[in-house]
Amino acid sequence: MLRCLAPRQLLSTLPLASWRVTAAVATRERERQQLLQQLRALPAAQLRRSGGGSGPSAAATLVGTAPRALQPYLRLMRLDKPIGTWLLYLPCTWSIGLAAEPGCLPDISMLTLFGTGAILMRGAGCTINDMWDKDIDRKVARTENRPIAAGEISRSQAFVFLGGQLSLALAVLLCLNYYRLINSNKCFQR
Repeated sequence: MLRCLAPRQLLSTLPLASWRVTAAVATRERERQQLLQQLRALPAAQLRRSGGGSGPSAAATLVGTAPRALQPYLRLMRLDKPIGTWLLYLPCTWSIGLAAEPGCLPDISMLTLFGTGAILMRGAGCTINDMWDKDIDRKVARTENRPIAAGEISRSQAFVFLGGQLSLALAVLLCLNYYRLINSNKCFQR
């Protein structure tokens, strides 16, 4: 029966140059520990700003250039972090593309409706999450600067904003024709 060896055990079984490999592994481990210590020393806000890339994303720039009164609401929707919206929107575009006639481009009005719906519904989800987790967000370094936790927006303002997002999302839904609404409901009537 074969037994799997841990990497360090495997390295120690090598006759030659095993000390070199072990030294290299130890050096890498020290470097990794030093880097982790440096990252822990940085404030959370500085880590968020860096984002791992060369600069702020286009979405973060858009939120940053919006009027000051509007910025907390855009950050509440997480419009500066668009990955969640893309995760909602891309399956929609894929299915709309598959539903298009062969050789034809997808319907641009459908792509627009689903894109708007993805932005609004993701924003509504982030808003209700921040409303529920207000007290927890204040205690966590990663979330302490969110608009509700930081006190930039009150719970009542967030509730009105949530109602607006959900109303606009309903308007998007009602822009779909009646046939589509009825057929999408048949899945749940089994």
